[in-house]
Amino acid sequence: MPARNAARTVQEAVASCLAQSHAPAEVLVVDDHSTDDTAALARRAGARVIPCEGRGLVDALNTGLRQARGTIIARMDADDVAAPDRLARQVPLVRERTVVDGGVRFFRDRGHVPPGMRRYEAFVNAAVVERDLLVESFVVHPAATFHREAVLAAGGYRDGDFPEDYDLWLRLHAAGWRFEKVPSPLVRMRDRPERATRTDPRYRIQGFDRVRQAWLASTVLARPKRVVLWGGGKAGKRWLRWLQAAGHTVPAVLDIVDRGEVGGVSVLPPERLADLEADHMLVAVGARGARAAIRARVTSLRPAWVEGHDWWALR
Repeated sequence: MPARNAARTVQEAVASCLAQSHAPAEVLVVDDHSTDDTAALARRAGARVIPCEGRGLVDALNTGLRQARGTIIARMDADDVAAPDRLARQVPLVRERTVVDGGVRFFRDRGHVPPGMRRYEAFVNAAVVERDLLVESFVVHPAATFHREAVLAAGGYRDGDFPEDYDLWLRLHAAGWRFEKVPSPLVRMRDRPERATRTDPRYRIQGFDRVRQAWLASTVLARPKRVVLWGGGKAGKRWLRWLQAAGHTVPAVLDIVDRGEVGGVSVLPPERLADLEADHMLVAVGARGARAAIRARVTSLRPAWVEGHDWWALR
């Protein structure tokens, strides 16, 4: 559990970990240069507290991995609350190269959780790894449980201009890891306006795209391919530039409105997908409900194509 200035919530978070029906070997809090009473309160609640020698979340996460005494790590955040049966539900499913997470329920101390967070909650709780791999982070990070040594051997968390958890999951996926999800809420996550996902530039769309591109470049697009791009808007144009710079051929850009040409590539109506010569397709359309509609069109136009194998939604 990394913690910085979490005096208001850390005792509740630690208590929920110690109250597990499957008792943990320890609750480890990594104090990331707090200027309040976080460390003292965490100790008082029963946690082992260690200071972080560096600065920042990624260093705190890796410090926790290195210093943990247990072989299995159950991630938590210092402002969240674990369900009493979290470990009992997850630990039996953990294998050496498996990440096990669970459902999440967002809450606020005051007021209502915004609709956008409720939509993400619904997405991640129902995420299917292969289908949703490049849509969004498909693992609830503070509900993730895995083998310590295996994650360290894979390089642990990396620091950079991208979301550190999504980067880890996609690197593990590329290395052949399995992902399992317990289909019930195992963590209540406190949704605060100052959450890093809202304020840290690493969690902007460009950061997620860097991680998606790294996965593609190391797996299905490791060598030049013919890649159809569905989406002619701003996001589509960014992906078109990336595909072309990486040496891939883009037979067409599909769009329901625009026609003509973009980046030297013809913009065609979606029904032309049926007769295009292509190896894969990327879908860069972010409108609400678009994924389901496009999934239905692809099924009718290219019935042999499998989502997560032949084509991927990027948003």
